[in-house]
Amino acid sequence: MTAQTYPRPPGLLGDMADYIYAQAPYPILEVALGASAALMAGVCGAAFQTPDPMAGLNLYVMVVAPTGEGKEAGHDGIDALIRAVVEGVNDTQVPDMPSAKDFIGPPHFASETALVRHLVKSRSFVSLFGEAGKWLQRVSNPRGSQHDKDVGTALLKLYGKSRNGSVFRGSAFADTGKNIPDVVSPALSLYAEGTPETVFVNMTEDMISDGLFPRFLVLESVGRWSDLNRNALCSPPPELTAKLSALCFRSLQLMQQGTYAQVRIDPEADELLEAFRVAIRGTLKIAGDEVSRHFWSRSHLRAVKLASLAAVGVDMEVPTITREIAVWAINVEKTATNGVSARFDRGDAGGSENNEAKQERELKKAIIRYLATEYDALKNTARTTRAMHADHVIPDAFLQQSVANNVAFTKDRLGKTAALKRAIGNMLSADYLIQVDPGTMVKKYKKSTRFKAYGIGNASYFNDAPEDDGSDADNGNFFTG
Repeated sequence: MTAQTYPRPPGLLGDMADYIYAQAPYPILEVALGASAALMAGVCGAAFQTPDPMAGLNLYVMVVAPTGEGKEAGHDGIDALIRAVVEGVNDTQVPDMPSAKDFIGPPHFASETALVRHLVKSRSFVSLFGEAGKWLQRVSNPRGSQHDKDVGTALLKLYGKSRNGSVFRGSAFADTGKNIPDVVSPALSLYAEGTPETVFVNMTEDMISDGLFPRFLVLESVGRWSDLNRNALCSPPPELTAKLSALCFRSLQLMQQGTYAQVRIDPEADELLEAFRVAIRGTLKIAGDEVSRHFWSRSHLRAVKLASLAAVGVDMEVPTITREIAVWAINVEKTATNGVSARFDRGDAGGSENNEAKQERELKKAIIRYLATEYDALKNTARTTRAMHADHVIPDAFLQQSVANNVAFTKDRLGKTAALKRAIGNMLSADYLIQVDPGTMVKKYKKSTRFKAYGIGNASYFNDAPEDDGSDADNGNFFTG
């Protein structure tokens, strides 16, 4: 897989991304972009609304990178930025703002009740999560604890409750002192980080259909390992602190007044985002799998929220989505969602216990290995014959031996035999393989009528070059654009 690049965000969003990147011991593009967008969402989520149809600017962001690559810099950068606003800047006109600390929420919610009680106290904030894959499995697992499932359900509902006038209903208890009031237009944002092994490998169809994971803007760092940044910044520049402090003050002011500022949009930008929405709807109508539908169905809304956050960062008094901002937001969203979808298409995600795409890939590799191997190396394998090998006829027994210890099949809920039968059946249905009839097996290949074998139905399918899994070691600059 090759490294992804993202254009630099405009305005304050880009300034914060630059700082988060520059303060990191091992800078990662995706971490800088994801952390800056999540912090902006935490500050602006309830105080600003997207263009019609309105929605709050909260976001769920997940950054995925290998262990040891430097994911923690996102948390550290967010903490440093908010701490600078809370403490102010000495010898400048930037006063301290203790209330800004409320834009950072708890890193863990023990229950739905705890989550909602915090929203009552502060209805716009971002919570920072580590070990995102394990956490996501807990709150999405139908067999998990009731507390975890309740938190997951609440997160699903809260994602869309930041729109002006929306209400997240509280709870009533026999002990009225424990009652939880309704929360009007709560804007919860999440920033989570994890590794490919914990986020993708154990992802199941149930977790996708649950809907929580597809709500995330998922930024995966691939093919890029940064060198040690020996000149990492410690504190944010005073100018950046001043800009973020002014935005925090503006958001607090709007929320205290019980009002909001709606982001405007230029006609050209509106056309671009509408074209993106229409293109997605057309794709969803013909999409052949539910995974793609779940991810792309929320893509337009994420792009609009990203564009709105960028617009606020350019002008918090009269935020306006311009063509440039719309193009940036659409490109980020398309790159991110294409990256996640490609993982599932390749079979590199979804959990080996229920991953037909990965099984098909492994079966395809076994067939290619049979076709590419000289007969003399195969003559004692699965009772194949020289004539069968020359005609590209693959014994069923060879395929069974090839996947006997393959985890994609052995961990399938149906068992490896049934899983292989299903995978072969899928290839037969797609005309990639053709089952050789018993008469031909007897007459031409001198086998019994019970000997099962398959011919090649679509040679081009098996001629595909294997995907390049090599990494690009080029660290590159920060954002391209």
